[in-house]
Amino acid sequence: RDTFFRFHRSFTHSAVMLPVWALLITWTFWELSGRKNFRLLWWAAVAGLASHLILDWLTNYGTELFWPLSTARLALSWVFIVDVYVWAILLIGMVAAIWTQREWVARTALGVLGAYFLFCGASRAYALHAYEARGVTGRTEGFPRPMDPLHWTIVRDDGAALHWVNGPRNDTFVPLHDDNLLPKAEATEVVKLFRWFADFPLVEKIEENGHTVLRYRDLRFRSALPGGGVREGMFVIAKVVFDERGNVIAAGLASGEE
Repeated sequence: RDTFFRFHRSFTHSAVMLPVWALLITWTFWELSGRKNFRLLWWAAVAGLASHLILDWLTNYGTELFWPLSTARLALSWVFIVDVYVWAILLIGMVAAIWTQREWVARTALGVLGAYFLFCGASRAYALHAYEARGVTGRTEGFPRPMDPLHWTIVRDDGAALHWVNGPRNDTFVPLHDDNLLPKAEATEVVKLFRWFADFPLVEKIEENGHTVLRYRDLRFRSALPGGGVREGMFVIAKVVFDERGNVIAAGLASGEE
């Protein structure tokens, strides 16, 4: 999992490396298909790769678009990581285009999809503006909810606490202060990796299997579900386990989704 966590949406998703990957794909299809228009194949590969990078960039997961120049994970957070409306528009458009064999049908479907993305971006901007108009302080971001482009989860870090806002619900999380265990956890490679990935990391002290554990999760992934429940945002967490003397005995990534 550490390897996946570190490299997923990394060098393979770099806009800087896109021409190289497009060349590799073009060469492969050139050899397999025997088609002689190398330039057309290359532009087709560029279009396919670019659309993939843009679609990933639109989500809230984070993509290293400028690797190796930068390892920053960029995310517009306009749509949820898996958006059923995007899949529906693409599926209906593809079936309709194949059925009718009309180019304008495919173009229309792509136009509808583009309009949906722009709507989501505008909806997010409006939600953030409305929240920040209350006079709040600190860094504030808006994150998409599953199957609900009209409402957004707001997360704010005011330095003293993290605030998770979902409509009228406002949950406050106070960061852990522990001069003994916390520095040891922060020195582990897994926590350094998690902090590089996370946008709003939260550290919590829990008891698990008779051991004290510092658990790291990212409030960016704490989501309100359509039925009214809350997904706690622990599909990837970092855990540091201590013995009774306060020594680190285990540290790693895990899936702790409830």
